[in-house]
Amino acid sequence: MADQTSSRNHVAELESQVQRMMELLGQAPESPPMALFLLVDTLHSRVEMLQKAVGEWPEMLDKWVTSVVEEASILTDAVEVNVDGIQTEVNLLTRVMGRDDDRALMSKVNVPDSKPFGGARSAKELENFLWDMETYFQAVRIPEAKKVPITSMYLIGDAKLWWRTCLSNNASANRDKIETWDVLKKELKGQFWPCNTSWLARESLQKLKHSGTVRDYVKEFSSLMLDIRDISEEDKLFNFLSGLQTWAQTELRRQGVKDFHPRLLLLIV
Repeated sequence: MADQTSSRNHVAELESQVQRMMELLGQAPESPPMALFLLVDTLHSRVEMLQKAVGEWPEMLDKWVTSVVEEASILTDAVEVNVDGIQTEVNLLTRVMGRDDDRALMSKVNVPDSKPFGGARSAKELENFLWDMETYFQAVRIPEAKKVPITSMYLIGDAKLWWRTCLSNNASANRDKIETWDVLKKELKGQFWPCNTSWLARESLQKLKHSGTVRDYVKEFSSLMLDIRDISEEDKLFNFLSGLQTWAQTELRRQGVKDFHPRLLLLIV
């Protein structure tokens, strides 16, 4: 009841103030309550507008935060792409610099030259020459296109004469040039590899006897085996034992040797 009485008192006071204002403005207070209602209605409208603005603020804030997060995500993706691109370039530069370092190192290393080949019809000499050249190519990193010209510089004597004849004949007969290392190796073997190497080695093997030191016998036997490509391990051991002196044969049989190897020398001595 006290609140209602207080409200009525406030309303009455407000009506009195409005009436005095109307009088001051020269207007007759025909309906003081109506003016009051208009004022109250205006206040209500402003309160509603304020409440609406306050109510929309969380939604606007949420949209703004979402927009900022999306932009940050896009920026992060772009940065990651740029980082990946930079890393790729760094890796490429590292590999290139590594190759340059290798070339610089190789230029400082004194790689021995291969011994020249003079055209001797010896399987061992030709095999050693080809192996030395391949090792040289690998050590100095010679490209494929340069291998044939470089090899021709290591041909002397009959081998050089053969090479000059090949170049002349191929040019006059419009034949394919020898431009790859594999083809050159095939041509060299076809020209200088002895056709009867294996046969001669087998004949020498039959005559080989252990007459000097065991070391000399093992060395000569191993050399002949290089020229005999199609001999079984069993036949190799049989021929090795057959040429040994009796006491050496007995010692190896006692130790149960099953195949030939140059280390057999350690079992006998």
